[in-house]
Amino acid sequence: MRERSLLTRPRLTIVSGEPDFELRRIAHTVTDSVMVDGRMELEELLSDLLIEAARCPEVVPKTLDLIGHTRTNASLLALGQWIIDAANPTTTAFFRELADHDVLPRLGVYALRLLGCNSAGSAQARATIRKLGELLGLEVYGTKQLLHDAHYGTAGFRDCWSFLLVAASELRDEAQISETAELAEREHAHVAVEPYARVLDVDGLPAVALGPSAIPRRIATTQAASEILQLVRRHEGAVMPGLHTVPSVELALPAAAMGEYYVAHVVLGGEFLRFYPDGMTASGIVFPVEDADALGQIIATLLPDPYVIH
Repeated sequence: MRERSLLTRPRLTIVSGEPDFELRRIAHTVTDSVMVDGRMELEELLSDLLIEAARCPEVVPKTLDLIGHTRTNASLLALGQWIIDAANPTTTAFFRELADHDVLPRLGVYALRLLGCNSAGSAQARATIRKLGELLGLEVYGTKQLLHDAHYGTAGFRDCWSFLLVAASELRDEAQISETAELAEREHAHVAVEPYARVLDVDGLPAVALGPSAIPRRIATTQAASEILQLVRRHEGAVMPGLHTVPSVELALPAAAMGEYYVAHVVLGGEFLRFYPDGMTASGIVFPVEDADALGQIIATLLPDPYVIH
């Protein structure tokens, strides 16, 4: 039975049912995802799940992930023709009713995630996230960058992209902060504020001479550097919060000038490589790696740098 399968997964993935190629590709990628065409269909699905939850021996803790495009200049998430806007009384009434009847906790839902491009990208969108969190008594998340099908796997939104999410609890003190102060605060906290994905231009990277390093460093040959760069998803760069970016290895990729290199840091077990297109003193941009195991195999063949401080 479909409802029981949905209750036993760690993600309840709901995709907007509008006729859109990318959304249908996401729905096809995520196992047991459900497409709905608006608020009424979502309500019917949740009702069916409640019936099954009452007789299901196991209801797994899960996130409720609503996936759709963001509509209007306010970056509000849409499921079909329904725009999720807390300024709309119909929308707030729907979520208040869910809270009054403990619908989401009874389904094992501990967080709601609005997964659309930059769904926390405007004051109105962030106000919606905060309001839904208050109504539901759950953590509610939006996103701070563009999303597409590569951010999803068979289990749903991939965990390695969780740094793109912003929580209602992070936004509750924002109401009295001006947009300028907000940007300054985010920069100080090393949180990404760029709404668009960065593209890796290798020739535009700063070429530097190597000095002492406290991070284990490997020197790549020209061939190895080419193989490494082939694993990088060059159109999906993003800023990642500093606490998540402690590098395990520094890679020195040979530049055109003798004795100069492009620096890349291996983070999150090889899931990402961090480059420095804005200069070595900047926070850096992380790019996802297509195959972390393949990257590890290449790194294992590289010679260590004798300048590393042990």
